[in-house]
Amino acid sequence: MDKKLKRENKDTVIIEAVAPKDEIEKVMKDAAERQPDADEAKIRETALQFEAMQLIQEAVTEEGLKLAAQPEMKFKDEKDGDVLITLTCTLVPDVDLGQYTGLDVLKEEVSVSDEEVLEFVNNEINSKELWEDVDRPAKEHDQVVIDFVGVKDGVPFDGGSAENFPLVLGSHSFIPGFEEQLIGIKKEEQKEINVSFPEDYFEPSLAGAPVVFQITCHAVQEKIEPQLNDAFIEKLGVENAKTVEEFKAAAKHHMHEMKEQEAKNKQALEILDKAVANAKVEVPQVMIDQQVEQELGQLKQQLQQYGMQFEQYLEMAQTTEEEMKKQIEPQAVMQIKQALILIAIAEKEKIEATQEEIAQEYELMADAYRMPKEQLQMFISDEVIRPQIVQRKTLDFLTKNNSK
Repeated sequence: MDKKLKRENKDTVIIEAVAPKDEIEKVMKDAAERQPDADEAKIRETALQFEAMQLIQEAVTEEGLKLAAQPEMKFKDEKDGDVLITLTCTLVPDVDLGQYTGLDVLKEEVSVSDEEVLEFVNNEINSKELWEDVDRPAKEHDQVVIDFVGVKDGVPFDGGSAENFPLVLGSHSFIPGFEEQLIGIKKEEQKEINVSFPEDYFEPSLAGAPVVFQITCHAVQEKIEPQLNDAFIEKLGVENAKTVEEFKAAAKHHMHEMKEQEAKNKQALEILDKAVANAKVEVPQVMIDQQVEQELGQLKQQLQQYGMQFEQYLEMAQTTEEEMKKQIEPQAVMQIKQALILIAIAEKEKIEATQEEIAQEYELMADAYRMPKEQLQMFISDEVIRPQIVQRKTLDFLTKNNSK
C-alpha cells in the first residue's frame, strides 16, 4: 500500500493509505477459513484491522516511528470498493536530558542493633511450627499424619483420598465429625469413621451424603513450644546455625543485607528523581491514560484476590472511578518520565544488554519459576527481557556516577 505521512504536531503523525478491494477480499477469504462461524461484518472488520496493522508495521520499520500507544484507526469506504485507512499515531516524546551525573547523592549508612536482632529472632522462632512424634493416643491440638480414603456407597469418590496428610485435630479443616473421631488414634492404627457432608456442601453429589473414611495413622505428633535455646534452634534445621548465637549472627547478617539493599534502592530513586527534575519532557495524554488504566487494572486484580469487587472498594473509599483516576495520574506521569529518561540515558551512554546477560537472566528466571529455560523462552521473548536488563544497568550507571 502506498502511504502518506503527515506530522500533525511534534507528538502526532497521521498515516493514510488506500487498501485495494481485491486485497481486502483476499484477507477476508483467509479470515473466513479461520473463523467459519463468524458473520461477514466481523470478518470484514478483522480484515481491515489486519491491513491497518500491516500499515503500522511498515511505518515503524521504514520510518523509524516510536509509537507511544496503539494508533487510532479509521476506515472509510471508497466508491470502487477500496478502503481509505487513516491512522493517528501518538509518538514517544523527545527527551531533553539535563544533568544526570555528578549529582552527589548520599547513601545512608545502615546498622543493625542487638534489640532489632532479638526482635527478629523471636518473631522467626514464633512463626515456625515444629512437631515431634509422641508414643501415645492422639488428643486435641495434636497433629496426626494419616492416609485416608473416602468411600460413598462402597465406591471411593473423587478428591476424598490422600497419603501422609498432616492434620491438626481441632483445626476444623475437615467436615464436622471427621477430626473428633480421630481423638485417641495411635500410630499404625487403622480405623473407619462415619460422617456426613454438610447439606450446603459445594459439591452437589456429596452434599448431605453419608460417607465412610478408611484411616491409617502413621504418626501422632505434638507441637514443640518455641524457645530461644540451642535445642530449639537446632531443630529448625537452619544451615550453619545450630546455636542461638549462630542463629543471631545469621539473622544480623541477613538484616544488614536487607537494610543495605533498601538504602541502595532509596539512593537510586533519589538520583533518578533528580535526573527527572533536570530533564525536559512533555508526556502525551494518551500515554498517561494508558498508564492510569494499567495501574487501575492491577488494583482491580489485587482486590479480586482478596475477594472484593472494585465497586465495593469505591464505596468504602467514598470515591468514584474518575476521581481515583485523577489521584493516580500524578504518579503515572512520574513513572512514564522515569522510564523515558532511563531510555534516553541508556541510548546516550550506549548501554545495551548482551546476549550473555540475556541468557543469564533466563537462567535466573528458570530457577525462580522452576521451569526449563527453553520452555520459559516460548512465553517470554528476548524483547521483553532486554529492556529490563538495560533499565537495571542504567540505574547501576546512575548510582556509580552520582554517589557521594
